[in-house]
Amino acid sequence: MMPNAQARPLFLLLLLFGPVGVIAAKGLVPLLFIVAFWLLIRRLRQGQVWRPFTRITATLAAIATAWALFSALWALDSAAALTTFAKLAGVSLSALIVLDGLKDLDRSDVQALGWALVGAFAFAALLLGGESLSGLAGHKWFVWQGRRDEFDLTVLNRAEALLLISAWPVALILWQRGRRAFALAAIMAATAVIMYGVSNSNQMALLLALPIAALACWAGPWLQRLLAVLVFAGMLAAPLLAATVLAPERLAGYFDENHYSGLHRLHIWRFAAQRIAEAPVLGWGLDAARRIPGSDRKLPGGGNVMSVHPHNASLQIWLELGGIGAVLWAALLASLWLRVGGLPQPSARAAATGLLLNGLVVANLSFGVWQTWWMAALALSGIIFVLAQSLKNK
Repeated sequence: MMPNAQARPLFLLLLLFGPVGVIAAKGLVPLLFIVAFWLLIRRLRQGQVWRPFTRITATLAAIATAWALFSALWALDSAAALTTFAKLAGVSLSALIVLDGLKDLDRSDVQALGWALVGAFAFAALLLGGESLSGLAGHKWFVWQGRRDEFDLTVLNRAEALLLISAWPVALILWQRGRRAFALAAIMAATAVIMYGVSNSNQMALLLALPIAALACWAGPWLQRLLAVLVFAGMLAAPLLAATVLAPERLAGYFDENHYSGLHRLHIWRFAAQRIAEAPVLGWGLDAARRIPGSDRKLPGGGNVMSVHPHNASLQIWLELGGIGAVLWAALLASLWLRVGGLPQPSARAAATGLLLNGLVVANLSFGVWQTWWMAALALSGIIFVLAQSLKNK
């Protein structure tokens, strides 16, 4: 059934989020912008253009992004910093517009929107699951044709991350509709795909999120309050941890030659911590990670001491935005956890806990925090969760 006109932008978003995420994750950026522009035109016609930007979420996002813009004054490359800021601001503004669009939904749209999300997830899971269970047949086909760059393992890494974070709102919708076996099946499907997949980061995120999300089904809001404190403290302590507890020489014995990438990451983190110590308050400026001095030094085991980013969101924010930026972003994350703790239904708290943990772990083990597709993916997954949670009240 086709939804009403006011719900069609969100229907398009739900229908395409899963498939686009696993086929071409970078396509999430134009998807977000198209849906946001569609909704912005509606706000303009109704004379409500400022409505999306009056929420407390908008204020918090504005403060965090304003400091990122301010850091361009001392960035290693001001033009690159301004470009990265434009991407961050574009994703943030678009996300606020789409989030505001949820207010337009009517009870008659619930069925169509819910099943659009579930159906899209099922299609994406089958597609990615087929690739994983076939022994990466699609990847091997591209390699055989000499087109490895078009379908390397990084593509599958992104696809698995997107399937992982989309499973939680799907499970919530099914659970709220009384289809609890199917809700658990959605999580199990994502688990199977991830565990048979290529990304250790996604596997670690899943193994951490599953038991804590299960605990959240029975625990009260105290769990999210505890996680808010741990996330806030962990982000502020990230440089110290990278230089001490996670120092590569302490943990080198746990990595053999087949797992050098993990040890390489520890070297990157320690190098980032060393550079953070040189500019601990203001940082090196937005987008500085890819051009930080000394980053091209080669390691004995292979690779540079820093690639284009630290593969750790907390360290990248510290490195580029300094302690001030770290406090702002840590406070923003802590506020998200506190809002999750305020959700009335245990099932919603559990799904949100799983989603946030998955996003945080992957962000601190894998992608660059300012990669546009990754910012769009995180923003859209949060929006879709809010939509899934709100459908129960329609």
